[in-house]
Amino acid sequence: MIGAAAAEGASLPGIRVWLGRLLADLNSGRSCLWLLPRRVLDDTGNRADRLLDDMLHELADFVLLPLDEAPASASARSTASARSPVSGRWSGLAPVADFDDGLPDLLMARIPAPAEPEPQTPPTAAEALADLLERLAKELGFAAGSDPTGDVLARLTGGGTVTGETRPVVIRAWREPVSSAAAHLLRRLVATAKEAGLPPDRRPRALVMASTEDLPTGLPDQLAREDVAVHWWWGATGRLDTATVVALARPLLASATERRHLHEAVTQATISEVCGPFLDIAAALAGRWNDGRPESLASALHDVLADLPEPAAMPPQRAEGIRHPGRRPDERLLTSWNAGTVDSWDGRLRRHPGYDLAYEQAVAARVWLAQNHVLLPLLDDARDQFTSTIRLRARVPLARLAQDYGPQREPGAAQEPADSAVGIMELGGMWSAHCDGAITLNPAERRRLRTLREARNLLAHRVPLDGNRLQLLVDELCR
Repeated sequence: MIGAAAAEGASLPGIRVWLGRLLADLNSGRSCLWLLPRRVLDDTGNRADRLLDDMLHELADFVLLPLDEAPASASARSTASARSPVSGRWSGLAPVADFDDGLPDLLMARIPAPAEPEPQTPPTAAEALADLLERLAKELGFAAGSDPTGDVLARLTGGGTVTGETRPVVIRAWREPVSSAAAHLLRRLVATAKEAGLPPDRRPRALVMASTEDLPTGLPDQLAREDVAVHWWWGATGRLDTATVVALARPLLASATERRHLHEAVTQATISEVCGPFLDIAAALAGRWNDGRPESLASALHDVLADLPEPAAMPPQRAEGIRHPGRRPDERLLTSWNAGTVDSWDGRLRRHPGYDLAYEQAVAARVWLAQNHVLLPLLDDARDQFTSTIRLRARVPLARLAQDYGPQREPGAAQEPADSAVGIMELGGMWSAHCDGAITLNPAERRRLRTLREARNLLAHRVPLDGNRLQLLVDELCR
């Protein structure tokens, strides 16, 4: 079984399109702010870095800050901590004597008490910006001047006789000592480039990755007005992405019969609809919900959620005025968005599956949507095919059959040929004709029509099929 990790990053079509828009802005000479949920930035699997790697792979050259620090050698640390005292030297422990001669107190008095680390004063915004520019100048090979901030910005824009820097400067703000310093650099850089009047292909560009929690309130909107392209990680994945993850995470079919394929199609569509943009939950549910019966779905989903970290904040039960997801999360949803429990998916606002699990009707509605998506076209095809049986089994003229059991015509509408009118009869009309004796069906035909009609009626009334009815319908559709 293949997990969600095999379908992460730029391999998913929705993410490729999203990253493509970001790259297009960078390549056009615009600086960008990439806003990600806090949950993505804090992910133990370094998901944010993997997404950034996918994007940087498409750039010819770039400057990345902060630099990745090489981790200290684990073997050196373990050797130092496990080193035993040298023989013949005092170990630092007071000796145990048979009588109190005051020596232990004397020795303990000589041992200096560990010094309390003094609390570090956080740098000011100006100090943090100066430190960031100093590190940037070092990476770019700029010589230090009397005014580091002004000198670096001037050199970036090609002030004086120097050549401007056109490589994108990529800053992982959430790893900076003061995250907001990266956004301040972004504003100063854009303003300096405007003052210099540089064409797009000669402008210095910056890409800052951050969360809204790293920035002052309202700053993303201000940056957007200052000609910074603000890209929210919102609606990056769609139905095709979820379906891909689900298909890769499903176990291989034990048999390749048509019935198994159709049942599997309904199962995968249901998982995709229930999980939406939450790909980790979709992959886990795909591996756990083996029987594909609607009755066991809630239990399997509950088990999956119990095995995953509990979300920091669930979305609100009702957000007045929020009907469409838009191009970015609404201000009232920012806490939930940062916690990774709300997103845009296929043009709809989607909440964490744990939210739906608390409402039985919510899960049932998503099961119905999935069944409708897969089965309705097949039911329509089966109805079309059954009209040939109706023509053969009719006990009354086709014109009368169409008049009594076919769709009602609009007043004044031209009468259709009898054969065509029978061709558009609904399953319910066919069943009524059978019950009234207008057509005669054998047991197999009667069972097929009854199964098709019941399934179509339930789906038409937004009621999902239970496991038994689903199996009966699959059997009939695959005969």
